[in-house]
Amino acid sequence: MHVETRSYIRMRWKRFGFYCLLVYAMVLVYLTLFTHNYYTYGRSVNLQLFNSIELMMDSGNGWLVLKNVIGNVLLFLPFGFLLPFLFRKCRNFFIMFGVAAGSSFLIEITQYKYAKRIFDIDDIFLNVIGALLGWFLTLVVRDILKRVTALWR
Repeated sequence: MHVETRSYIRMRWKRFGFYCLLVYAMVLVYLTLFTHNYYTYGRSVNLQLFNSIELMMDSGNGWLVLKNVIGNVLLFLPFGFLLPFLFRKCRNFFIMFGVAAGSSFLIEITQYKYAKRIFDIDDIFLNVIGALLGWFLTLVVRDILKRVTALWR
């Protein structure tokens, strides 16, 4: 494939990735700040790791566990996938970890201050797990794409 064609394709994918990141950011803000959570009881803070996860597991409410535990992981999976795709520095595990933890912390602070919801350390933990799963998925996809493009040469 011609070098100019490759750079044109790469530029188009980057543009598509930026649009995906923009849409994802809007959905993330909407879900975390503007949706009503029936399980919260006003503004509070949980700084004990695994406390709210344990409470949800003990409740026996499968929907609550699915929505909050699995939901928080899945919520940040696109974050971990899109950032390394778009920004070379985010391909580093430690940078991705820091960006995910910082972003999730910022969301929790904003939820607490403006949406009068719970600041929950477990949400940060689960969001970071989701982002790192997305980061790992990016590595797998990049490896597959390298192997496929090597076959075409």
